[in-house]
Amino acid sequence: MENAENVLTVMKEAGIEPGPDTYLALLNAYAEKGNIDHVKQTLEKVEKSDLCFMDRDLLQIIFSFSKAGYPQYVSEILEKITYERRYIPDAMNLILLLVTENLEDTALQILLACPVSREDSLSDFGSFFLRHCVTMNTPVEKLRDYCKKLKEAQMHSSPLQFTLHCALATKKAGLANALMKALKEEGFPVRTHYFWPLIVGHQKEKNVQGIIEVLKGMHEMGVNPDQETYINYVFPSFDSVKSARAALQENGCLPENSTFLQAELRSEALNGNLDFVLSFLESNTLPFSINSVRGSLILGFRRCVDINLWSKITELLYNDGRYCQEPLGPTEAVGYFLYNLIDSMSDSEVQAKEEHLRQYFHQLKKMNITISQNIYRGLRNLLDIYHVPELIKDVNMLVEREKIDSRKTLQLTSSDLESTLEKLKAENQPIRDVLKQLILLLCSEENMQKALEMKTKYESDMVVGGYAALISLCCRHDNAEDALSLKQEFDHLDSSAVLDTRKYVDLVRVLGKHGKLQDAVNILKEMKEKDVVIKDATVLSFFHILNGAALRGEVETVKQLHEAIVTLGLAKPSTTISSPLVTLYLEKDDLPTALGASIDCYEKYKILPRIHDVLCKLIEKGETDLIQKAMDFVSQEQGEMTMLYDLFFAFLQTGNYKEAKKIIETPGIRARPARLQWFCDRCISSNQVETLEKLVELTQKLFECDRDQLYYSLLKLYKLNGDWQRADVVWNKIQEENIIPRDKTLRLLAEILRNNNQEVPFDVPELWYEDTAHPLKSSSPSPVETHFEKDLLKACQRKKSKDAYNIFLKAQNQNIVFNSETYSTLTRLLLSMDSFTQAMQVKNVAETHIKGFTLNDAANSLLIITQVRRDYLKEALAVLRTALDLEQLPSRIAVTRLIQAFALKGDVESVQTIQKMVKGLENSIGLSNMVFINNIALAQIKNNNIDVAVENIESMLTSGDPAVEPQYFGLAYLFRKVIEERLEPALEKISIMTERLANQFAVYKPVTDLFLQLVDSGKVDDARALLQRCGAIAEQTPILLIFCVRSSRTPGKAPTMKSLMELIPELIEKEEAYASIMKSYALDNDVASAKALYERLTAKNIKLHDLFLKRYAVLLKSAGEPVPFTEPPESFEFYVKQLKESKESPL
Repeated sequence: MENAENVLTVMKEAGIEPGPDTYLALLNAYAEKGNIDHVKQTLEKVEKSDLCFMDRDLLQIIFSFSKAGYPQYVSEILEKITYERRYIPDAMNLILLLVTENLEDTALQILLACPVSREDSLSDFGSFFLRHCVTMNTPVEKLRDYCKKLKEAQMHSSPLQFTLHCALATKKAGLANALMKALKEEGFPVRTHYFWPLIVGHQKEKNVQGIIEVLKGMHEMGVNPDQETYINYVFPSFDSVKSARAALQENGCLPENSTFLQAELRSEALNGNLDFVLSFLESNTLPFSINSVRGSLILGFRRCVDINLWSKITELLYNDGRYCQEPLGPTEAVGYFLYNLIDSMSDSEVQAKEEHLRQYFHQLKKMNITISQNIYRGLRNLLDIYHVPELIKDVNMLVEREKIDSRKTLQLTSSDLESTLEKLKAENQPIRDVLKQLILLLCSEENMQKALEMKTKYESDMVVGGYAALISLCCRHDNAEDALSLKQEFDHLDSSAVLDTRKYVDLVRVLGKHGKLQDAVNILKEMKEKDVVIKDATVLSFFHILNGAALRGEVETVKQLHEAIVTLGLAKPSTTISSPLVTLYLEKDDLPTALGASIDCYEKYKILPRIHDVLCKLIEKGETDLIQKAMDFVSQEQGEMTMLYDLFFAFLQTGNYKEAKKIIETPGIRARPARLQWFCDRCISSNQVETLEKLVELTQKLFECDRDQLYYSLLKLYKLNGDWQRADVVWNKIQEENIIPRDKTLRLLAEILRNNNQEVPFDVPELWYEDTAHPLKSSSPSPVETHFEKDLLKACQRKKSKDAYNIFLKAQNQNIVFNSETYSTLTRLLLSMDSFTQAMQVKNVAETHIKGFTLNDAANSLLIITQVRRDYLKEALAVLRTALDLEQLPSRIAVTRLIQAFALKGDVESVQTIQKMVKGLENSIGLSNMVFINNIALAQIKNNNIDVAVENIESMLTSGDPAVEPQYFGLAYLFRKVIEERLEPALEKISIMTERLANQFAVYKPVTDLFLQLVDSGKVDDARALLQRCGAIAEQTPILLIFCVRSSRTPGKAPTMKSLMELIPELIEKEEAYASIMKSYALDNDVASAKALYERLTAKNIKLHDLFLKRYAVLLKSAGEPVPFTEPPESFEFYVKQLKESKESPL
């Protein structure tokens, strides 16, 4: 040391001033010798010179003292540290290093000296220290002491809980048990799930004794295992639930409460062991609610289709008071069970089990089991959606008839209505309305026999609505004769009347099922002739009709109905709609004809329905000649590559893996992503694990194959089955193949492992963009982070923007980072509250913390709207471009407002730019082409290019282009803006154009739009003059009525409506018109005008609908005036819905 000090003297004599590094080396040497005096003297000398030490240098001296065994001097050096923020990481590294060297006490001393928690409110700053202590196996007593000190110093909000989390994550069972005891001693709750990681460690090795020890430890701590613990962690380690019970009983771990019993019941139910379930329910003495085992029972029912067991279990649940403890009793409890049973099944499963379900419902009826009317309605809707309407009548048998809901005491029964009907008939009074009401009620009760009797008895007073309901009822009851007869009577009553789509489909189904093919075809023709609306659901119904007939082997039914549906254009030819043509023969094992049918479809429609299934059957039967025929045809028509893939998939499906391997190794074959994904999806939907595994294995060397996508599909299937062991193997294979997995693959694999309490062997990438799930992080968020995030999201949900923003600021001060979704949600809320500045701050913070962060669709749309409002149009255009680049769909209102803003600036180029940007997305966004036409014209007018704008519009309307439909060519927005902006020269030229279009080309929409905008803006004289010049405006009733309806939605529009009625008096007699103006009077509380309107209409004997009368009655009552008629008793919503249904389906 003396020599080292002499070197300093020599350096000074030579004119070399010692630097900080030289002094630091000397100080470390002193520290290693424990010479605190020399350290102090040297530090004082340095302080007096122009030199200075950084915190990092002082931390090195502390390490030297500690390592050399002189921790008592650490506090004196700590006093000289300034704790600049940039050196906090150095302090953290030193703390970790000291823990590694088993110098935890010194490490804690330095940690407690850090002022970071008090400055930045980082309440969990000590987490890194506790985690490393656990890793280095620090004794539990020390850890408890450290936790206590950190809590007192406010450097951690929940240190003991966090340390326990670390111990469980690293599977240190002894430490975890000791920490849980410590938690209990300090009055903190010990949760059941704390023990799950400990059980999992033994579960992997089937270490029964280890599991028993964990359960004993739980018992000692007064923690009772819940059902999930037994079902998910304990039972799987035993050969059976019975052996688990025996082992637990032998070791004194079997609880006396009902938890284990219910877990036992649920586990056996999940395995489909319904014999055990029935036996258990009969012998059980402890009461519990059916709701606690509903999900497991439903899965058990689906896995064991034994109708007798189903019925006995349901009867027991219904009649035994131990299981139906709900306030509403067994009727509701069992009803919900039945609803959830059907709801849990797919449509194909319900169709396959239709007969079983029918037997089940009939047995329940014999057992006097009933369900409520509400549950029945839900079941009816489900069965309707699943295309098994025949089951509805079977469910209807279970409805509880006697009990009437107190909320419907005013509702008349069928016998009441029948008595009223007879009385009115005897008095020679009109009975049509009551008869229709009775028929509808009987139909809702599925009382077909009585409904048909009433129809026969009062046939002369039947209306089309009654016939429509009866037709539907007969179809549900599979009564083809009466359904057809009723349809003929319906047509005779009013040949122009149209049934709704569903009733036509039901008629086709029932008539086809009973061999009345010509009648079914006639119904299809009528659908085409009357232009019945065909939706995707209708096409799906056609498929179910054809498929049902195919499964019954009805060749002519399938062929004739398919031919009619396709020829009439009711459905386009597709593999789905045409597949029953092949199913017919596959079901009969007539493979040559099945192949011929598929080939015939290709020759007619260029589709090959069920070719994969045909090939599979041919391979199973060894029909080499037919296989060759099929392959020759596919190769000739669709190419050799398609043929090879068809053969490859068929070999895979049938388990011929050697042949599949030969096919996929054919020289020159390349990956076809769409085909591979199709087969992956097929395997996932049918849960074919081995087949999908073989696909992934055999395609390892396939040229241009996306291996990551295949492994992703395989992981999706493993996730469905909860198979984490196989998912773990996938990770090894991905590494062996040197595949760089996508983020979504890593996240999915991490989710599978975490869901099964397994360690994730890689860093999980964060979600940069909007996703359906929250981002998965490489470590769980701390309790404080979770608390902040929950509070913020709760505030957003309640629309409390100020509270949410304040929580965000507090979180920012504590360096808490939320996920992308949370930032987007907060930004969206702030923008909706017009807090633009704060929203931008949140966005900036998110972009700082989360790489690649962007707002989601909804938030970006709100941002565009806000920027437009503030006239930041260029910025809004940039946001729109970014959103579209990210394949987001901005809202219609956001895009429209941006277009309108540019138009009002006269910026034609920007409007056209947006038009190019959203090309192809108009339907998805809901953007009409008229938005661009209106706004481009407006922009041109604002630039004084009036003639160009007028000529463009006129040329579009007179060009004869079939894409331009004059009746839908709405220019109301353009006209309104021209009037509002007082662009008189433009208004004059537009008026001339619209009149010319009307008078010379019979295009009345533009002139009518202009007329209505003049009325709406108060220019009544101008509107009157225009009407005089073009009288045809008054004949455009549909346009005028739409204007009335839309105007009635906005308060203050009553004067506009009055003006319109004065200009065109005959309009007031139209239902939409007088209903709309009454709505406007109600909105404006204009009682006098409403009275005048009512008197005027009644004087003309116009029949007023219930919604009109309800609105008028409420207006009079609010003004304290008497109501001159009986007020309709139901709510506004009821009459709105009633009116809507009558408009959409007048029958």
